[in-house]
Amino acid sequence: MPILRDLAPVFYPQTDYSIVKYLDLTKFLSLLHRRSLFFCRLDKLEDQYERTTAIPNFDSRVKRFHAIRDSGYFNDQMTDEGIIEQVKSQLEIEEKLKSINCVCCWNKKDNESAALWKIYSDFSKGIMIKSSISRLEKSLKVTKEEIRLSEIRYLNYRSDRMPDGNTMYPLIHKQIAYAYEDEVRIIYETKHDRWVHDWTKEYVQEGIYIAIDLNELIEEIIVGPYSPNWFHELVKDVSIKFGLDKPINKSVLSLSMGF
Repeated sequence: MPILRDLAPVFYPQTDYSIVKYLDLTKFLSLLHRRSLFFCRLDKLEDQYERTTAIPNFDSRVKRFHAIRDSGYFNDQMTDEGIIEQVKSQLEIEEKLKSINCVCCWNKKDNESAALWKIYSDFSKGIMIKSSISRLEKSLKVTKEEIRLSEIRYLNYRSDRMPDGNTMYPLIHKQIAYAYEDEVRIIYETKHDRWVHDWTKEYVQEGIYIAIDLNELIEEIIVGPYSPNWFHELVKDVSIKFGLDKPINKSVLSLSMGF
């Protein structure tokens, strides 16, 4: 199914550009074996601000309810306490939405990042797969699931106000401390009943696998800057075994001029 663009607000990429994903060997093998991308539940990610609304939005929502009340729109006047409870109930729903939304994160990078090598894989046994927006779009046409794609906008959750009025906005914003990631994410909302998804029925409870066209997705494979020759050969051998014939090169951060 083509990626959805219009059903909810997203920062859809306006041009085609390169994207990368850093993996360890285990996750790379899983990608090849399953021919699927793993989408992680938002409530399982380390950033506790994931899928939360910025703090200034609480005050702005309270002011909006006050303005609606004072305009006489409601037949029954809401009390100040009632307005606060209404806004809090919105936040409680947003908290529930964390467990039904899953994301697969990529990095919008023209060059390799030493920080991302270190955080998401390994200098000696890590793998970086290169793709592009257009390749990602084409690779997801094999799935029947509804997928959204968005660039991430970064803000200070204590001082910056987030756009409001749609539950998608907390999904496409992140804390400014993660701006170094320059993230592009794919988003999948699980089937649910009143904001609850039964994860006990899934193969893994931390997220969900979604099928992709692997050869369409991957443009090039890069192995870590300190990876030994045998690691490069291993990546090459398993790629061939799973029917993936792509260039496999060493990181530009490596001092070696070859293998």
